[in-house]
Amino acid sequence: MNRVKRMQPVLRIAELDVEKAGRQLAQIQQRILIEQGKVVQLQDYQQEYRLRLQTAGQAGMSVDKLRLFDGFHQQLDKAIEQQQQLISKIQQDQEVIKSIWQQKDIRYKSLQKMLERIEKDAAVQQARIEQRNHDEYSRRRSGNNGWS
Repeated sequence: MNRVKRMQPVLRIAELDVEKAGRQLAQIQQRILIEQGKVVQLQDYQQEYRLRLQTAGQAGMSVDKLRLFDGFHQQLDKAIEQQQQLISKIQQDQEVIKSIWQQKDIRYKSLQKMLERIEKDAAVQQARIEQRNHDEYSRRRSGNNGWS
């Protein structure tokens, strides 16, 4: 039983580690969704900008204005590319955090099973002791009855 009590804090710490890693994994997954939303916004804005360029082009536009449109369009392309690179890096980080979470979860479950075995062994040992004490008591009682 003493061993069980010593293992319970170890199991609790392992459980807290799993929960912490799980929260980190959830946070990074949320961040990926946010960053992907930014890419969609940039792409939508780029599409809207292209439509404005077509409309302005049909009405006639100076070379300088066309260069401004083209320069801004290139900046949008670059921003989208950078955002996608950021997402790729965050996804790599996510894989690392997921791996850490899985390792911590495996450790926690292993400790949990070990504690269950220790508790079971302790219960079996306690039952043996009680049975031995009961047998000893019965033996002494039956021995005393014969002598009395």
